Amino acid sequence: MGIMANIGNFFKNMFSKVGNFISKMWALAKPFVQEVLSKTAQEVWSKSQSLLIDAVAYVAAQGLPTDEAKQEAFKTYMKEKSEVAIDELKDSELNLLREMALAIYKKTQE
Repeated sequence: MGIMANIGNFFKNMFSKVGNFISKMWALAKPFVQEVLSKTAQEVWSKSQSLLIDAVAYVAAQGLPTDEAKQEAFKTYMKEKSEVAIDELKDSELNLLREMALAIYKKTQE
């Protein structure tokens, strides 16, 4: 087995572990999500898990100075990339989704 195959296997295993961790975190959060969020927000949560993580990573990479700027960048990114009805969410629901995705993103970066 060559060095490139070893590197490929390393990254494949790493992404598999990260994916498994994210799936477990989503599963743990599901009862909370069902209790707190509207049906639309629950739909966004269930259909947009990877998009939420991508949005958080995108905002984190920008190094924005304030929470308000981060929330606005997150909302804009989600509106541009999402196929789900983001406009129907309350700001508080979108912010809660952002915070949950951010917590998972931070844990995957450890």
